[in-house]
Amino acid sequence: MQTNNTPVYWNIYPAAIALAGIIVFIFATFGPPASSSGFVSALKGLLQAVAPDYVASKAHYQAIPGPGSWLMAFVLGMAIGGFIAGRTFPQPVRDVPEIWEAKWPGRLRRYAVTFLGGFLILFASRLAGGCTLGLFISGSSQLAVSGLYFGALIFGAAMLTARLIYGRQKGR
Repeated sequence: MQTNNTPVYWNIYPAAIALAGIIVFIFATFGPPASSSGFVSALKGLLQAVAPDYVASKAHYQAIPGPGSWLMAFVLGMAIGGFIAGRTFPQPVRDVPEIWEAKWPGRLRRYAVTFLGGFLILFASRLAGGCTLGLFISGSSQLAVSGLYFGALIFGAAMLTARLIYGRQKGR
């Protein structure tokens, strides 16, 4: 029996082909580029059925596309894809990375930090008028300079943020 501590990953080629297929399917079927921050349109549809006067009185909901757009399929696809990924991955996945346990001991602190990070990302995407990941994924899949440039900026900012939060790890 071989004892190797190297983590097991999916082969990159089937994963890349699957992602490309999903992007092509979304573009061909629903038209607009993929993003998930507009999931609020599904909420608008639900609220419109329950409280149409409330939705009509809010400018925020007027700017959001109605239900039946590709957003519901996209968000549902993320849930289905996550389930399939969890069932087909060759080994169990550790829920909390060791680096998180070391940096933020205690479940409540980790939840608070995660919530704060999610809130900041949501606030920034709504402030920018859309999902930044959507710009990166849809823009780079079209080889748009703006999408590729923004993707490089995202990775640079992510590396800088990780260095600021975690510092330099010993042995690296």
